[in-house]
Amino acid sequence: MQIHQLDMWLHGHHKDTYKKPKVFVIGCSDVSDYLLAVEYKHQLEPIKNGEDPIHFGSLELVKEELLRLGIDKAYLRLHNAYDEFGSEGSDSYCDIELSLVTH
Repeated sequence: MQIHQLDMWLHGHHKDTYKKPKVFVIGCSDVSDYLLAVEYKHQLEPIKNGEDPIHFGSLELVKEELLRLGIDKAYLRLHNAYDEFGSEGSDSYCDIELSLVTH
């Protein structure tokens, strides 16, 4: 999904039953950048600018962008690239709610 599409989705006219989409910040134990993704039809769609996913060098930069978009709640999804085999039946990631409140 393009960043401008997400912006239009968030700020467009909605019905009273509208719920904001669930936004994820994707991180991996072997990568220093973070990506944004949005849950759409029960799947994660990466947020892109043109052809490439948008990369952020720190969580603070991600939070600034989320606040600029008007998003007040997001989840940090951490993947463990070193857990090749994992525990049977368990996820290879962990979701943590991010605090986007500015002090």
